Amino acid sequence: MIKRLFMNQSIRAKIVWSTVLISLVPLLVLSYLFYQNSTRSLEQAMVRSSDQNAEYLSDYLDEYFRSFSTSALQVYGFKRVIDLMEYGTNYNDADIIDVRESLASYYRLAVSNNADIIKIMVYGSDHTLRDSWTRADSYNAIALDRRMPHYGDVAELPFQHSLMFTYQDPAIKQDLFVYALPIYDPFYRKKFGTLLFYVLGKDFTKKVETYNREPNVIVLQNGQGETFYRTNDNYKAEIKPYRLPDELNDSNEHTLQFTEGQKLLVSSSPLDHANIGLNIVYPSTELAHNRQMTLRITLGALVLVMLVIAAFSLLAQQFITRPIQYLGKAMKAVRKGNFDVTLPKNRWQDDLSELTGSFNFMTRTIQELIEKEYKMQLRNKEAQFMALQMQINPHFLYNTLQTIGGKAVLAGDYEIHEMCRALGDMFRYSFYEGNMESTIGAELAHLNNYLYIQQFRFEESLTTRFDVQSELMDARIIRFVLQPILENIMVHALGKTRRSVVRIEVFALREDDHIRMSISDDGPGMEPDKLEALRAALAHPASKVFSGVSIGLRNVHERIRLFYGTPYGLEIDSRPGQGTTVSLTIPYRQGETEDV
Repeated sequence: MIKRLFMNQSIRAKIVWSTVLISLVPLLVLSYLFYQNSTRSLEQAMVRSSDQNAEYLSDYLDEYFRSFSTSALQVYGFKRVIDLMEYGTNYNDADIIDVRESLASYYRLAVSNNADIIKIMVYGSDHTLRDSWTRADSYNAIALDRRMPHYGDVAELPFQHSLMFTYQDPAIKQDLFVYALPIYDPFYRKKFGTLLFYVLGKDFTKKVETYNREPNVIVLQNGQGETFYRTNDNYKAEIKPYRLPDELNDSNEHTLQFTEGQKLLVSSSPLDHANIGLNIVYPSTELAHNRQMTLRITLGALVLVMLVIAAFSLLAQQFITRPIQYLGKAMKAVRKGNFDVTLPKNRWQDDLSELTGSFNFMTRTIQELIEKEYKMQLRNKEAQFMALQMQINPHFLYNTLQTIGGKAVLAGDYEIHEMCRALGDMFRYSFYEGNMESTIGAELAHLNNYLYIQQFRFEESLTTRFDVQSELMDARIIRFVLQPILENIMVHALGKTRRSVVRIEVFALREDDHIRMSISDDGPGMEPDKLEALRAALAHPASKVFSGVSIGLRNVHERIRLFYGTPYGLEIDSRPGQGTTVSLTIPYRQGETEDV
């Protein structure tokens, strides 16, 4: 057989057969590796796509369910409602009107957080109904009785544990979703009562399935392992009962894994402080189809390559094959990660010499790009690490201010609460990591918070006045250009003047396609020589960002010029004993910004 196919053939046939036989084994190996890598890539692509979808869906549903818990926990801001839950209602009490107003305010707040709520029921510590709210009179027939699932469980929920379930209400003949959350004293763990929120089943289904795609299946389970929502009845055996963790937490990290046989991809994640288990099932039917297509393409490519090799081997000559062999070895080295390989130049000016030169140029370019990309990634990682370190303490301060404000409200000291709120809003505005542009309205709100806090320091020694056209509130402006100007006034006008009252005015006006804003005070003003030095400092760019006189004003001026161009910036006018006016000019731009 070998003698007929190889030994007794011509040189051309020997070249063809030897080339085919020699190429067959590596091509089979490469085809197998290609098929394995392709199928693995398809699996990884499916996993990446499913992982992104699962992460988005879990965040979306977690936010939806937390709207209920947020609405429930906001009851702590209404002391009369808490007292009603703990002690009940005394209709002879003169404060009954205030209790009703507090209930109405709380209901409005809860519904504003979740517009799907149709009924709210407030139960006391003795498990009796204190009050309720319904969107329409037809929902008044909904009641918590023994015909309702989990009738006994609702009243016995532990601290921080919630319960949700679905059922068909016999009174209104409609499917309902129920979310129950107990209200406890957060310090002494004393139970005040329980809040129940009702949502129509069709609205709940629409909300859950908003971003789901067929044939994916969403399964939601409560803390008792009971499934209270399922897209359909498929893949029941693949979903394990959900179990509450030993300690409830806010983490909603999800896990993603294939089932046996890799027919299904299942994502699992906790929601709503780990009170809900979310499972998303991704069938891999498309993956199986793509595997078959990949196998067919691989086999077809293998046959085609073998035919091409056989055809070209007939035309192969030594002066052609040898450079190609060199090139093949070099490309194999590149594939293994060795980009320092170079090919010797051919003395003939043919296509192979051009190919050799292009290959050498390619390897040099790739090597340079890899080194450049590595250095860039290293710098980015260092910058991200430093940015993360800089965010830890400010965000801790912001969260601490929120806690202090909440305790002040519980203690009845609303002045401290307002101070914490103003300072917290300033922190949040300062730490926002989105668009570097904001609106004049948001910038003025930040300025107002700053003035509100300063008012407690200077009391009646400081008066302010804002005169800004309403149409400019939505105009865009870069962040933090007004506060440094105001801080200068606080230092130089209020810190040095002996006057009993200093008046600060903020003015904004549109002039054609520009906006001109000014902040003026009637403080001691500046001497002419000092004013001229400051104007000269603003006229020439600084060699360093934080250097020279009037750091705050200079940096604001340079930021405006860098962002909007040289025609814009700051102007300063001051007279001794008559005050100082700082004006800034920016282009008029109106549009949406990602603001806080």
